Amino acid sequence: MLVAVVLVLAAVARADEPVYPQHAEALYRRYCASCHGLDGRGHGPVAEALKAQPPDLTALDMNLAELMRAIDGRRTIRAHGTGAMPVWGTVFEQGREGDPRQVRQSLRDTQALAEYVRALQVRGK
Repeated sequence: MLVAVVLVLAAVARADEPVYPQHAEALYRRYCASCHGLDGRGHGPVAEALKAQPPDLTALDMNLAELMRAIDGRRTIRAHGTGAMPVWGTVFEQGREGDPRQVRQSLRDTQALAEYVRALQVRGK
């Protein structure tokens, strides 16, 4: 009985924690943090060198599908102006050339990043 209570309490304690794939934070740090900052607020180390200030990701009001489209970048996104943000969908696929699953893995990485950004939005509120 005590074990059941401990498990329930642990599950409740984790209910407010954002959920995203384990590799999502590593992807974010590698591809996004230089512009958007580790906290997602748009103050990364190269942000000042950019013509347009990177948006505060914690303040975005985008659902998962919208974030995935923005991260993938193959469609023009007016908020990115001239397309200064890299087209990560293409970058992810090119990094896996020769892998028969490159498109699927690219989509998984895009979704992982989108889920991580959604977690930043939750933390920012």
